[in-house]
Amino acid sequence: MVNAGRKHEALGLLEQAYDRHQGRLSAPLLQRLAGLYSQADIALDSRRAVALLPRVDAASRGLLLARLAESGQCAAVRAAIPAEPVEPGQLRALGRCAMPEYPGEAVVYYRAAERLGDRGSRLPLAYALEAAGDAAGAQRIFDSLAASEWTDNARLTAAQSALNAGNPERAEQHWSRAAHPNADDWALGASIAERRGDLPLGLERRRQALQHQPRAEHYYDASISAQKNGELAQSTAWLAEAVRLAPEQPRYRADYGMRLAGSDDKAIRRQSIPLLEQATRSFPEDYRLGETLAWRYAEVEDSAAARKELRRVLDVEQDLVGGDDEYGSLEARKYRQRRAHETLSRRDTVTLASTWSPAGVSTNDNFRAADNPQRRARSQNVQMAMWDHALGEEPSRNGSTFSVYGRVLFGAGGRSDYAQSMGTGVGLRWKPLGNANLNLYSELYHQREIDDSHYDGLSLGQLFSPGKVGRNWRDLRSHASSSNDLLLRATASFFDQGDYRADWRVDEDDWNERFLYLDAAWWTRAGDHQWLSRYQQGHTWKLDTRSPQTVMPYGFLEFTSQDPSNDWRQDLRAGVGLRWQWWFDDDKYNAYRGSLKVRTEYQQSLGGNLYERANGVLLGVELTF
Repeated sequence: MVNAGRKHEALGLLEQAYDRHQGRLSAPLLQRLAGLYSQADIALDSRRAVALLPRVDAASRGLLLARLAESGQCAAVRAAIPAEPVEPGQLRALGRCAMPEYPGEAVVYYRAAERLGDRGSRLPLAYALEAAGDAAGAQRIFDSLAASEWTDNARLTAAQSALNAGNPERAEQHWSRAAHPNADDWALGASIAERRGDLPLGLERRRQALQHQPRAEHYYDASISAQKNGELAQSTAWLAEAVRLAPEQPRYRADYGMRLAGSDDKAIRRQSIPLLEQATRSFPEDYRLGETLAWRYAEVEDSAAARKELRRVLDVEQDLVGGDDEYGSLEARKYRQRRAHETLSRRDTVTLASTWSPAGVSTNDNFRAADNPQRRARSQNVQMAMWDHALGEEPSRNGSTFSVYGRVLFGAGGRSDYAQSMGTGVGLRWKPLGNANLNLYSELYHQREIDDSHYDGLSLGQLFSPGKVGRNWRDLRSHASSSNDLLLRATASFFDQGDYRADWRVDEDDWNERFLYLDAAWWTRAGDHQWLSRYQQGHTWKLDTRSPQTVMPYGFLEFTSQDPSNDWRQDLRAGVGLRWQWWFDDDKYNAYRGSLKVRTEYQQSLGGNLYERANGVLLGVELTF
């Protein structure tokens, strides 16, 4: 019946006879039953198969054990094999049961079977070596196979092995000779193409993989390939599909969150927040996830959450070993995060400044010549104290701030004279754009100026004499002209971000700084306008000191325009200078809150009638904390 192709009928008769005689059949019939059970298209009765094992010859027993192993009946296989197997079929079955969870153990069994002369264990041994990570050992076996031993599975495994062994060209040869019926096969071909440097071919094979019942990992790998090929939209779509198919996979969620966070669309960036929140719980040590989440919190004006996440990231980074990466050192990264935390946390800023100038100061923090339409040509001497307090539940909302401030200014016309004029102001400051340094001011300003006949002069040393200071104060109250006005003002700076930022650098010993400063003021009651623009560029060097200090030589070009009493006057000047700066007041979570700057520069007038071409040396001191 078997020879006639009626093996299922033969199996039925043998099973009936086996049961009727309680297994007591002749050896040829038992061998025939075992032979039928060893065939893949025959339904396996594991109970009968196990009972047959000790009653058939070694060859049949090996086939039967192989069938049991292929069917997942490994417990029965192990129970039927002695502690020290001696038959190739036994070792081969144990090797099959060890795959794929314990490929190293399978290697031991297959090699033992091969030593017993079992040629049939050679190809399984190659599979086991590849699975165990010994790609070179697997390659030696594949290279020794005869043409008749090759199958599609063998070629695909050989391709994977060659790829793992660092030979993508050989891998391509094996892969191209095999059929590719499923997504895994096309994914392997894509990996081979990418290792060969053919990214477009790799992407095309990824597309083919997605046509063959793909899983989430195929979409994820395809998204990476599309990104490498510059197809970001397609990459994002495939990454989204990977997340949809495997929402429990944290790596997919993390990468998708980072992808959304980098979008040009603010609404899409907002969508990244819940994904990044999940990702930071799955990968708490990944500072990039945490840092990006903090930026996104800041962007949606959740400054408290941004600060909390930055503190968490900084805590994680405290104990990192080898935390440097392609974006800079660990310390530089921590400084960036600390600076962000400090910016988001700063509520109050106090500025104390003094400037001795041959002409005007490089801001509109000066005095309006109320009674004299012509600006003094003599040296200006201006001191200022200013306090700025951010309003609102959070001091910063995505870089935007709204604050109240008060300031006091003292000034005089000579380099050695002080406090002939006093200005006081209280106002509101609005920084509307988070990514641009634009500030709008509205200030109620009061100014007093002692007339020349009552001003006796107040020198720097006399500032420490209570009597002299008191007399000057009385003169300001009794012998000074006064004016009140509403000052509207706008300031902005450009070209001072990124590589040209004016901040401490951790990874650099020297760097370039530059800025374009614009300052426009309008005294609404008097109708006066003042405009100042200044471009400055210099090169900064760190000083070899224990505290953070720098020195910067620089050059500048400055233009000033004023129209007291509708008499427009301008000034254009250039010069060179030297600035020393010291940073202070930092902690674990905040970069330096304060700095002291001292600068000196020589100014040369290039033209104009505002300051009567006043040239000379400027000295400035500014303390901010």
